[in-house]
Amino acid sequence: MNKFNSRLGAGIILAIGAPACALAQVNAPIPNIAGKVQTVNGLIDPSALGETLMHEHIFIDFKKPPPMTQPFSEIAVIKRLPKPGPHDELTDFNESLDAILDFKNEGGGTIVDVTNFGLTRDPLALRLVSRASGLNVVMGAGWYMLPFHPPDMDQLTVQQLTDIIVRDVTVGAQGTNIRSGVIGEVGVGDFDDRKKPHPLFPNVIKSIRASARAARITGAPMNVHNFEALPEMMQTLDIIQSEGVDLHRVVMSHTGRRPANEIEAIFARGAYVEWDYLGQAPLPPENEKQVIDSLVAMIKAGHAAQIIISHDICTQPQLKINGGGGYTYVNDVILPGLKAQGISDATVHQIMYENPARALTFVAPQPVLRQP
Repeated sequence: MNKFNSRLGAGIILAIGAPACALAQVNAPIPNIAGKVQTVNGLIDPSALGETLMHEHIFIDFKKPPPMTQPFSEIAVIKRLPKPGPHDELTDFNESLDAILDFKNEGGGTIVDVTNFGLTRDPLALRLVSRASGLNVVMGAGWYMLPFHPPDMDQLTVQQLTDIIVRDVTVGAQGTNIRSGVIGEVGVGDFDDRKKPHPLFPNVIKSIRASARAARITGAPMNVHNFEALPEMMQTLDIIQSEGVDLHRVVMSHTGRRPANEIEAIFARGAYVEWDYLGQAPLPPENEKQVIDSLVAMIKAGHAAQIIISHDICTQPQLKINGGGGYTYVNDVILPGLKAQGISDATVHQIMYENPARALTFVAPQPVLRQP
């Protein structure tokens, strides 16, 4: 444990900037950062990402955000909290730093933290843990699932939501100058309704549309959290595409374990399919085999360029200290399993290095296609 880490763990509470009105309009020109990746420490070249985990949570606490129509600022979670229990969220700075250092020590380069509103996003903690670990960290923006929307979501317009995300990407999040580098994970579906067909709720549609519109305005990539059935997943992609976003810029999380026909349908639209939520204790071998077999089948079907693999660590049982696989489970188990079935080093490199670099690279800003 280094001195910097120990000082933080002792109980320092850091405010994130001055209170900022989340609904303030963005009046500054939209920067054109095409060809770059935006991390919590600034812009980097895609070639500097290294091996990348595209969907993780370094810190997470499932809380509803405050009303978006009120000025607010947040307090960093890096204060020393009571040690989390085996089923609690990730709120201990030292614990999270140690966990991601395992990935760094195995040659990892970048973690994309898609924690956003409704998951207690903490920009300052992400910047500090990035600097302490030496890993690039890319921060998310937007809104999680319906139960975690702010209490005044009904009253907010698509334009207001769009402005919030655009500010996060181009100015800074929550009163800081720390900018989001991906819009997501955009919450679609609910834990209680996963994969059951039902219409998308109006506030979910509003969130998807605002996220896509902000992606077009800023050139940022998107990551969609989707627990819905195939028709609603296709509707989600329809909404994003109707806002003028190239679906090659969209990662569909939590979709890699779907039936093969559903995975193929997403590939056919041009989006990335992500295999995730890996390494939760206990670690049954049959789960490993199902994931590996599914990946091998899709690679052999010619889809390697649209495959993303990550852990989606968001609970204590996924950490190594609690018997889980931690942030190295993909490297320790999944990738060797692919190679054992004849997948080449070049293909593994494509999936873990080249695909994330392409997916995270900004494109040129464009004007909106639809009016508010």
